Amino acid sequence: MRKILRNAALGAAALAFLAGGMAPVATATAQDKIKVYVSLGFEGNTWMDASTNLLSSIAGTKDYKDRVDIEIQSARGNAQTQIQQINAMVQAGAQVIVSWAISPTALNRAIRNACRRGVVFITFDAQVTEPCAYHVGINQDWAGAGPAEWLAEELGGKGNIVFMGGIPGNMVDLRRNSAAKAVFAEFPDITIIADTPSMWNNATAKQKLTEIVATHGWDKIDGLWTQTGCYVFTQMQVDAGRGDSLKPCAGNGTNGHRVAQLAPGTTEGAYGLRSASMGSPPWAAPYAFKLGMAKFDGAEIPRFAEIPMPLVTPGQTELCDTGDKAELTSKEWSCNAVPLSVAPSNYFIDVWHSQVPELDVYSALEGKVPEGS
Repeated sequence: MRKILRNAALGAAALAFLAGGMAPVATATAQDKIKVYVSLGFEGNTWMDASTNLLSSIAGTKDYKDRVDIEIQSARGNAQTQIQQINAMVQAGAQVIVSWAISPTALNRAIRNACRRGVVFITFDAQVTEPCAYHVGINQDWAGAGPAEWLAEELGGKGNIVFMGGIPGNMVDLRRNSAAKAVFAEFPDITIIADTPSMWNNATAKQKLTEIVATHGWDKIDGLWTQTGCYVFTQMQVDAGRGDSLKPCAGNGTNGHRVAQLAPGTTEGAYGLRSASMGSPPWAAPYAFKLGMAKFDGAEIPRFAEIPMPLVTPGQTELCDTGDKAELTSKEWSCNAVPLSVAPSNYFIDVWHSQVPELDVYSALEGKVPEGS
């Protein structure tokens, strides 16, 4: 089987930068705080909630709280609105803009104008084609292909699957879907019987899956590839009395999804789910903030800082106790799920990394700055 290139490790330029550390932090007076704006292409799911909270939290840590003023705006899924907001940020004196771009191309002129005005413009997760923008993110092709390869092998190369993308038209969605379908195309006995977007929202995923099950029935579905919704898919089967024969699911890394992979009975929500759980880490957002600030301070940063993509399969899931800074720092995030009493099942849980050691799960949940940070 053809394998999509796994650039799970950081690129050479990014690795060299990380090894050298950040540039020394300059001191700013209250009168000349750095104007940092955050431009979000959409809002309303727990992945973006976590990313937004982490951005607020990192800006409140001791290295930045006296240096920056941060303002966060959302375009609510509208490219024209995001263009207008970026232009207004530049007019208001933005010095650093951190962005999740709703379109890979529509924002280019506004971004180019920002760069010409001396703004450090850096995107996270969703990349743009404007070359002056910096970017932090995972290998989006592997984000689609990795879970697809696992599912194809788990099914023995045959069966009926449900395919659920994200928000149509976005570069993240396009690249993941294309890479996954390229994998499934190599297995003529795998049939996609339903193809629908999840909108990266668990409520939407549940609605779509309910409609698909009503049409096809459980017995005609052998597995699911989805950008959001494995825990929803699993819980629907449990509620239908099918918990002893759960269908395999390959998808994005919510906390409930990871907990469901644990052995049955070990904790609430653990079902022994056969699953591949990829992660598009929300910690990319605060890391983009840190890189943007380092660039503003005169450091050289990689144009594309590729961060590792978790792909957690059965037997690899470990449960944290609390998910606080002390635990995550001591374990170097060897645990990749937290109890459902700590974080909801629908919360995208890859929120911490050694590149943002100042933060923890509660930073993502509530925007809190951990003690000592």
